[in-house]
Amino acid sequence: MRVALVTPYWSPVRGGVTTYVQELAAELRRTYGFDVSVITHEGRGEAGVTVVGGTAAQFVRRAAAELERLRPDAVHAHGHWYALAAGLRYRRRHPGTRVVFTLHTPFPRRSWWRRYGLKLVLSKADFVTGVSAELLGTTIRALGFRTRTRVTHPGVSLRPASAHSVEEFLRTSGLADRRPTVAYLGRLVWDEKVRGVAHLIRAMKTVRASVPSTTLVVAGDGPHRKALEELAAREAPGGVVFLGDVPDPVPRFYNAVDLYAHISFREGLPLAVLEAMACGTPVVASAVGGIPEIVRNGENGFLVSGDPPELAARIIEVLSSPALAGRLAANAMADVAARFTWTRAAERFLPLYGAPSRHRVAITVDLERDYHVPAKSFRGVEEALPKLLALFEEHGVRATIFVTSDLCDRFPDTLQEILRRGHALGCHGESHDVEYLSARPYEWQFESLRRATEAIERCTGVRPRGFRAPNFSANGDTIRALEELGYEYDSSVLPGRLVMAKGLVMRLDFRVAPRDPYRPSRDDPAVPGPSKLWELPVAENPLAPGGPIGLGYVNAYGVGKALEAIARSAADPCVFLVHPWELVDPPPGAMPDWMRMGCTSDASKLDAFLARLREEHDLTTLDAELSGIR
Repeated sequence: MRVALVTPYWSPVRGGVTTYVQELAAELRRTYGFDVSVITHEGRGEAGVTVVGGTAAQFVRRAAAELERLRPDAVHAHGHWYALAAGLRYRRRHPGTRVVFTLHTPFPRRSWWRRYGLKLVLSKADFVTGVSAELLGTTIRALGFRTRTRVTHPGVSLRPASAHSVEEFLRTSGLADRRPTVAYLGRLVWDEKVRGVAHLIRAMKTVRASVPSTTLVVAGDGPHRKALEELAAREAPGGVVFLGDVPDPVPRFYNAVDLYAHISFREGLPLAVLEAMACGTPVVASAVGGIPEIVRNGENGFLVSGDPPELAARIIEVLSSPALAGRLAANAMADVAARFTWTRAAERFLPLYGAPSRHRVAITVDLERDYHVPAKSFRGVEEALPKLLALFEEHGVRATIFVTSDLCDRFPDTLQEILRRGHALGCHGESHDVEYLSARPYEWQFESLRRATEAIERCTGVRPRGFRAPNFSANGDTIRALEELGYEYDSSVLPGRLVMAKGLVMRLDFRVAPRDPYRPSRDDPAVPGPSKLWELPVAENPLAPGGPIGLGYVNAYGVGKALEAIARSAADPCVFLVHPWELVDPPPGAMPDWMRMGCTSDASKLDAFLARLREEHDLTTLDAELSGIR
């Protein structure tokens, strides 16, 4: 596969965008054998890298012309709108080309017409990704663009530096006799980031009063350096060292210091924090941007508001306790190794480029009355569920089964049997009689969900951890009600789904929802936000956009197509959907063709599908995924 990366920066320009693009290019070549070309606005030309420069408009024309020469299968633009515009211009002549755009930092606050222009440009990308869920959610809310999205955290490939390398760095930087040391690494350019460094300098006055020999080391240069040096001379005389730009600072820089403090008031997801964690250096960082997505407060680092007294207290706490520092560092290194490698980061882009990949697949079941027929019947529960459970047992599947509480009185033994077989139970509301939960007010939803939750708990002795709304019809009120009731996750969002009611009124719009687990907003579950619970979205079918990958698709289009849909899915985990009534022959009478095609009592396709699924992908459960992201 040929992939072109279009970026504003390349080496020797330093920064998170440069590192991200360089590491991604290297990983795509090394691990996947892709033919990767780079087009950059600034940087050094070298093999596989073309520098085109110019104004924004000139860059768009020149980069599009270079893309015409390269003829890539996918264009991956980074950071700036003009990089994306070049890819879109090329796609007009080559409609099959995938165009992906990655957000690295928030867009500057602009006039309404500039924001509208950004909205239009972003909405034309096949996928918009963000280096953090927070950045993605903030940008969606600010601009209102509508296209498919994914969170694509960066990776890190560092290991702790050798003792010799650290000693040499300490000697050449004049830090050999200074202990303990607190460090910050970053360009002194952006106002909101520099304000964080100023708070860090102010905190040093308190830190040095408790630990007198502590030195703050600031690595990085920029137009704000002089003002920061003047502040340091007033607030912590002799206690702050400015190194300027440090050639090849990692990993020796991080291992030469005792604590890394990344204090900022505006971030995407700073690579410096991940680098410090990978090197085993304890981290104290601002709870802004995507930092809380990688730093678990008190477990692998500390999160702070940036207020100097609070910041000073945390720094003193870590410097004063080698045991605490060691525990934070060990946990951080383990987290980075498990979750933030460049191999994993690159893999997340494969389906966005149109390439297949191996997935974790979670099987889920919506157990309810047969709502696809006018008569109030339960053939799915009575006839199909036993076959489903037998097949699950045969193929080692542990499913999450979302049940409506109206089954509790009618089928109590069935629900208890589900638990005895090792499956998890979730809540699917009171019944399917309410077609769209999102059409009801908060008070109604809360009471309905409370009754359903308590009924399931009375029947089974187990309180459900997760919820899925009938027809994927959750809204912000649903999320708030679930939080109040103590739910740990929701699985109601189907990314790509758009439902219009009569009169062109939008009933549901999940087009912009991320494809992977995220914390949803309390206003719109499709947008990342500050909710206490997690959203574990159902996988959108890339071969039938807007619909799920499920048993109905297996029955209608065959095992091979369903497995191809999973391999090309942008979801990880890929949440697969089963309705037991899809394992019942369709009754006579009026019924949508797509639904009739998806229903059959013949379980042979499902049997074959599960057998191949275990060979080609990896089975997981929603509970396991929830444990892994906490």
